[in-house]
Amino acid sequence: MANGLRFCVEDTVSLKSDKFMVGVIDRSFGDVDSHEPRPQRDYGEEIARHADIPKSQFASFMRTGIPPRGTVLVSWQTEFKTELISESQLELLDRALYVGDVVKQNAQSAMSGTVIGTRAVCTLFPATAFQAGHINEHLTEDLSIRAVPAKEVMSVHEYQEGALVIYDDWVGRIEEVYDEVVVKLSNNSVVAVESPDDLDPDDPLVDRFSVGDTVKTKKGNLRRGRWKYGAFDPNVRPQGIVVETRTVMIDVHWLARKFEGDSPSTLHSMEPPAHLYTEALESDDFFIYDASRGAPSTLPISSNGKDRSYHVAEIAIGDRVRFKDLTGAAVKYDGTHRLPNGYSQGKLKRISRTETLGYDMNVYIVMQTHTQVTVLWQDLSITEDLSPNLIPDPNVEDDDEVWPGEIICTKDQAKEKEPGTTWTFQPAKVGVVQSVKPRDRIATVRWFENANIRFLGDDLIPPSETGKLGEGTEDVTLYDIRSTPSLTRRRGDFVLIHPDSYMESIDGDISRIVGPNWFGEVIDLGLDGKITVRLGAAKPVLDIRVAAERVTLVYSTDMDNHFDLLPTLEGESVESDDEDDDHYDSTSFNEMWVEYEGFDGEPVENNEEDWSTEDEDGDDDESMPDLIPVVDTSKTTPESHSDGERKSTPLEPADPPTEPATNPSSTAIDPPSTLQPPTPISETL
Repeated sequence: MANGLRFCVEDTVSLKSDKFMVGVIDRSFGDVDSHEPRPQRDYGEEIARHADIPKSQFASFMRTGIPPRGTVLVSWQTEFKTELISESQLELLDRALYVGDVVKQNAQSAMSGTVIGTRAVCTLFPATAFQAGHINEHLTEDLSIRAVPAKEVMSVHEYQEGALVIYDDWVGRIEEVYDEVVVKLSNNSVVAVESPDDLDPDDPLVDRFSVGDTVKTKKGNLRRGRWKYGAFDPNVRPQGIVVETRTVMIDVHWLARKFEGDSPSTLHSMEPPAHLYTEALESDDFFIYDASRGAPSTLPISSNGKDRSYHVAEIAIGDRVRFKDLTGAAVKYDGTHRLPNGYSQGKLKRISRTETLGYDMNVYIVMQTHTQVTVLWQDLSITEDLSPNLIPDPNVEDDDEVWPGEIICTKDQAKEKEPGTTWTFQPAKVGVVQSVKPRDRIATVRWFENANIRFLGDDLIPPSETGKLGEGTEDVTLYDIRSTPSLTRRRGDFVLIHPDSYMESIDGDISRIVGPNWFGEVIDLGLDGKITVRLGAAKPVLDIRVAAERVTLVYSTDMDNHFDLLPTLEGESVESDDEDDDHYDSTSFNEMWVEYEGFDGEPVENNEEDWSTEDEDGDDDESMPDLIPVVDTSKTTPESHSDGERKSTPLEPADPPTEPATNPSSTAIDPPSTLQPPTPISETL
């Protein structure tokens, strides 16, 4: 394991005393981004305190949200419990690292590197046997399938929150997904429930229903549903198992529009509606960015001419997945193979559709992951490491740090500028980093011969051109050069490709692809100043090389940190208050947030069995007409989904507006053809 930082948020851990107790770290002392106050608000179940944690420290954590040094907050996956626990009780199983992450081998190392590839294997458990987490060691041993390559599975959900989509030449990010949920009851009748929001999962950690989840609800939710098999029977208990989900609507935050060149088209100039229904999702103009969909047979060949380019599917503990080739998986995982550690790899016990009314119930829960990453270090060496042996680089935001393949500029300006451009910053030299000696703070750079690059602040001013790359190299100090966010791209950035750009296809004919060829993900930074962009929304998936100045950033995962900022509750203080520590009461804390009162002001007594004894025979079933959902036009930045929320499914679309409203935060720009300075202040007076 890497020295220094021991545990990080999103690490997969197990108890040292119980290897079958597996969970994911939600908060740690060292990750300030996880220090939201009042952590109980994020969980339906009460946060537990391990016996090693003093009550005073636990009370302080429940107020400030900052785990005491040497402790972490863990969401256990094999037992529905969230617990503040000492790090000394835990064993690190896997670390979540993704392409583009900057890492070190230990905190004291001067050398850092960039993750350029990942390869993961996982342990799967049948969702239909999960029994809301009430599984024992025997079931785990008998039903688990181990060491399954992540490239062999795919998510059960076609549309996922946070995914990028393309519609009518616009790029957007999915903010909410609304599913129709179909439930099979104990008498084998099947119904699409009226309101999925009224389903109560046995697993309190479920944030989105999947095949295999066991649920219960009120009888009215079934009776008013759409029956596929059988009919409503008031004598059948309103509980069952989810056999199908189908997305009927998504909410999208639109980010940017395709560049149209010198003659912009008005056909798709208006931003699409925020709500997209089934008709739009099934249209030929709608695409999901999912480069893993074509893996592994259609992904491009890597530079060695043999292997396919890095696997892009990202899976996490708790994900619901299917095998891409169930028949082949049943042959491969037949129970006869043993792993090097002596464990059986496991046997895939396929569920026939004839046993489940034609529904495909072969869904699995990801119980564990083990990741191996490929790292390109600053000195151009490449290694393959197990992810727990690396740590995220805490100095990744250092302005003086650079990595191979990045476009950099001198901090000195050009001595001579073109007329009319004195208000811009024109660097004396522009080049490409070839390698770095981090301990000496020296970078080896190849300079472009006649670069035409200008900035206003950090913004790149078009038209821009890096030009021809010189042959020689020069060693320069890191303090004399800088990288800029408008010109320097990072692996994992999603970009728009400018029109009329020269694109070199690595494998395949770009003219034969179907789908957007103007949007993709940066997957490699070349030492020649070109970047490799994966056209993940096209069919087949294709990699192209293009000059770095010919793309514009649309979205990166770094932006999520800005999207997730939430204000502290009004009047709430997160300062430590020692006199309150001894008086902490979890019951009163929960009641502070939710309290139900009757008409007389007295608390209402809840009966857990009310749902099963409800007498609805006299209900005339007259309900309010469906209300058209209100469109929130105030959203100006994407918001990450809350793990604890599930939205009702609006089955009927609202009447479309005659002209969609344009989101002021979206980007709809065409590259300007002329360079115009800002208006002098004197002219405005």
